[in-house]
Amino acid sequence: MKVEMQIKPISIGILMIIYTSIAFFSTMIVYWLMLLFSFLLVFAIKKRESIRLFAFYIILFAIIWLVPSEIFYYGWLGALYTMVLIVLKLFPIWILAVILSGFSTSTIIYSLRSIHLPNYLCIGVAIFFRFIPEYREYLSEIKEGLKARNISINIFRPIYSLELYLVPMIYKAFETGETLSCALITKGIEYDCKKTSYQDLSFTWKDYGVILVGLIFLGVTICQKL
Repeated sequence: MKVEMQIKPISIGILMIIYTSIAFFSTMIVYWLMLLFSFLLVFAIKKRESIRLFAFYIILFAIIWLVPSEIFYYGWLGALYTMVLIVLKLFPIWILAVILSGFSTSTIIYSLRSIHLPNYLCIGVAIFFRFIPEYREYLSEIKEGLKARNISINIFRPIYSLELYLVPMIYKAFETGETLSCALITKGIEYDCKKTSYQDLSFTWKDYGVILVGLIFLGVTICQKL
């Protein structure tokens, strides 16, 4: 399902840059406001996905606050605990990434070209966000394949469990690279001429509002740190 052209990719991208610059420096109040605003955006654009993200956040939050932290102090459990904390801290950014992944590749490329970024950078960024949902679906396929072969993940063998997913993903990456190369050549995407778009990607008051909210978060964080 593609994102409706209400909020443009550039405004979401600018908000991601702002979030990234203050993610590890903001106070808890700003963090909760960033998280709330991100959830409001994804709910307005992709309601079904917002429910999944909210459920996932609640699960991670419960792991941190309901499970005694003493059991995470040693070994790989400590590393897992740290990873969960980082994911929670960066969750507002993950939500924005999910929103961007809903835009078509051509929309993202033309949006980046409109601000005169290099062509190779436009293509790289667009492909990255385009294949986030596809690789998520491929993870589900790997899970079903392991279930069919009666292979289960063992939390006490994290390296082995990681290999079960990592090796197929590497092969998928090689396959995706070959497919993309053929597609780029076929579409003549690197042809040196002026590119146009049939979609109206001009900014509206919604885009300016999204950027303004991000700038407010940035300003509050800077003032609190001075």
